[in-house]
Amino acid sequence: MIWLIIEYLATLIQCFVSTEFVTRYLEFKNGINKKYIGFIAAFSAQVCATLILNRITIFEGITGLIYPAIVITYGIIFLNGSLYEKIVIACIDNGLKMILSISVLTLISCLSPLGVTRLLTQQGVERLAVLVMTQSSYFFLTRMLLRLRRKNKFALSIMEWSAVLGVFITSFAAGVFVFELLIACPNTKQNDFYAVLIMACLILINVLCYYIFVKMNAINEEKLRYSLMELRLKEQEKSLLEMKHSYEKIRNLRHDMKNYVECAVTLLHNGKSTEAKNYLNSLLENKISFGTQIVLTNSNAVNAVVSSKIALCQKHKIAFRYEITGNVEQVPELDLSILLANLLDNAIEASIKIKENREISLKIYNERNYIVILIVNYIKESVLDKNPHLNTTKKDKLQHGVGSLSVKDIVKKHSGTMSIYEKNHYFYVNIWLTISLPVH
Repeated sequence: MIWLIIEYLATLIQCFVSTEFVTRYLEFKNGINKKYIGFIAAFSAQVCATLILNRITIFEGITGLIYPAIVITYGIIFLNGSLYEKIVIACIDNGLKMILSISVLTLISCLSPLGVTRLLTQQGVERLAVLVMTQSSYFFLTRMLLRLRRKNKFALSIMEWSAVLGVFITSFAAGVFVFELLIACPNTKQNDFYAVLIMACLILINVLCYYIFVKMNAINEEKLRYSLMELRLKEQEKSLLEMKHSYEKIRNLRHDMKNYVECAVTLLHNGKSTEAKNYLNSLLENKISFGTQIVLTNSNAVNAVVSSKIALCQKHKIAFRYEITGNVEQVPELDLSILLANLLDNAIEASIKIKENREISLKIYNERNYIVILIVNYIKESVLDKNPHLNTTKKDKLQHGVGSLSVKDIVKKHSGTMSIYEKNHYFYVNIWLTISLPVH
């Protein structure tokens, strides 16, 4: 009876750690009610699958793939991340359990007179050692992965993720094959030695794979930094061109204004008020009106960026309102223009996708020693429920995620905060940037 309790307790611990690891790694979706019901359901499904398979066979083998199927189903319904990411983490979780279990059984079989089959079925100190070593190693490795998850935001392409997943799947299949041979073949020290050697090689391959994985991530992060610099240079060039274009129009208008006024005065002086009125209307429509509002702040870069976005909104029939009362010159022009360009581009892109109620508002104001930027756009349905981390949905994630990284980098640079939320079908981005107060 005591051994039955020990076996059940080991099963409960492993299934709980597995469910808890996957939940913390992917995190619950926003807006999901009764989250713990999903957790309990996934945990219970793993426990039931383990108990049923233990009664059918002494070793699950390929049928153990039922565990990642349970995790993937749980992830699709309750957890964040893409389907691809859920498949990867489910396979990694199952691979860890399988490789650790096979490695511990093979090692103890080599060190003790008991074969693998007897270690799986016989009660005793050796069986207890297998359970303790397997569960403690699994718990330790999942904690390491969770800690690495917090420290690193792995930026890998689909092909790179596929390579990592391929190594885990191949290792899993090789481990199952070796273990099936150990169960089927007579237990000899030579077989045990080769089995231990093969499992050690599999573990080494996975360690090297992880090392390469980290190196690829570092290379990709470097690529992102270069892309970030390239984006800043492009935005700076774009802002300068927009400013030059706007001021060229103003300079030309100023140059020609005297002639326009003289012509209108001449018509009025000759009593041709109707012709003068038509001339002035034509002048307002074709010469003086630029087709957009001219934003005037103490920052030429901000003027150019906001004016260009207003023009883009007019082109797509998006209502744009702005109120700039903050001292925008207190933040470096390049940083502020890049931040505004990216955030307004996101709002415009989201507004273009809806057919009605297209509207965007921008507010910039001072609050104590902060400059506050608030951008609001109308949304037809929740964005955060479907994509809580606002990951790019475009195929080339390494390139198209640069804009968001640039915004986060600028907020961090100025010791600021950024909050994103939704309310009454409106999407809010609220940024507070710290400004240096003048010394008196």
